[in-house]
Amino acid sequence: MAKRKMVQSMKTFKQFFREAFTVFPKSSNEISDENVKQLFDIIKAFPGIAVEDPIAMQPDSFKNIKITRSLQRDNNFISYLSNKLGKQIDPIGATTWNGVKIEFGEGSRGGRGVESKGLSFESELENDLNNYNNGSNEFKHAELVNSIIREFNLEPGNFEVIPEGGKNKSRPLKFSTDGPYIAYSDVSIAATLTDITLSKNDEMIYLSLKHGGTVTFFNSGITKVLPASDIIDGKIQNDYGEALLDTFGIDNELFCRVFNDYSKTNFSEYHKEVTDYDKGKLFNLLSSGIGSGYYMIHGFKNTYKFTNIDEQYNKTASTVTSPITILYGGSTGDGKRIDITFESATYKFKINIRNKQGKLYPSHIMCDYKPNK
Repeated sequence: MAKRKMVQSMKTFKQFFREAFTVFPKSSNEISDENVKQLFDIIKAFPGIAVEDPIAMQPDSFKNIKITRSLQRDNNFISYLSNKLGKQIDPIGATTWNGVKIEFGEGSRGGRGVESKGLSFESELENDLNNYNNGSNEFKHAELVNSIIREFNLEPGNFEVIPEGGKNKSRPLKFSTDGPYIAYSDVSIAATLTDITLSKNDEMIYLSLKHGGTVTFFNSGITKVLPASDIIDGKIQNDYGEALLDTFGIDNELFCRVFNDYSKTNFSEYHKEVTDYDKGKLFNLLSSGIGSGYYMIHGFKNTYKFTNIDEQYNKTASTVTSPITILYGGSTGDGKRIDITFESATYKFKINIRNKQGKLYPSHIMCDYKPNK
């Protein structure tokens, strides 16, 4: 019964969290899957190709590939690729070749896709607020702007709009006696997280903007915490790395095997719910990652959610209410990653430890989340 519940839980999280196409290799040396490596070399050998990085991949799976649309309407390329692969390529739909699903699309290339929607949302809201401040009522997001106006008693001319999203203020992973935590680089957590700041008299109002279904609370480098040299030796041996793994109840040696045995072993049989994680340290990590003292504006396709992230909200959002599941090798068991899934009363979380550039050894720890409806 417990096994069935865990499988159901894993399926639920897999439905909630899907990786975007954010990996753009420039050489086959950056690709570990032999079939994808071969596909990449064939595409790059097409006479006259001008694109340096012609394919987009998902960071957790190289079995789904998008070829840049600049080649989609080139009949010579379609014929060339079909001939080289020994299979007719569908320029409109999907083609499966040696287990690799091939489609045409840009993923998040050049700011398209998930990332560009977030940036567009920021610039649109900034423009709306400036319009209101200058006496105009032309708004792209009228309902949201009116909510902000009411919440902060704004009037034309009594506030300043300060765009800050482009500053990408760092939020490094650090450690204390209470375990790992996400630090801030500005005067406060809220000032670090803000994308648009409203300055009204002596008050600073911080707005953190999110867009889309799955978004991220933190994204921090861990190459010094979980060094490749330790992983190659088969065990993380520095205090910080051990503390990070213990926070989630991750088996140290099995963690290293995921990367050392990549492409040789499927780790699905090791997926399990854990109880020997450190509840206090996990709470502190989540609490520092979520922060407080700001307003979160989460935009969706046709609606938005406007939330005051205060200390009470942070406490509820950071308190784990479900079992924790460790997915060695990711949801499929054969990825170059470890995923940790769980819930609070507010969110469904997936923390993943992986390499963001598609290479082997992990470079970042990321905390993705979706509202827990």
